[in-house]
Amino acid sequence: MGLLMTKQGIPIAHQVFPGNRHDTKTFGMVIEDLKQRFSVRKVILVGDRGMASEANLEQIRTLDMEYVVGVKLRKSQQTQELLSIRGIIY
Repeated sequence: MGLLMTKQGIPIAHQVFPGNRHDTKTFGMVIEDLKQRFSVRKVILVGDRGMASEANLEQIRTLDMEYVVGVKLRKSQQTQELLSIRGIIY
């Protein structure tokens, strides 16, 4: 499911996708629909680990959008480096 909210957190649109469709497949469609239906100045995308593919993140960066996504801690070298700077071993 994709949900579009105002900066006050008020939902204004949503899209529901079949459960067997992977998030990486829906991402491009959601972005295109968002751009066509709404005049949006700033977008912050929030997604789970399924949205955190390198292709999706590159598309977000290309569109100059901000994002918050989950990452697989055990597989993220960058995350491990950031944690170790703070003295956390994971």
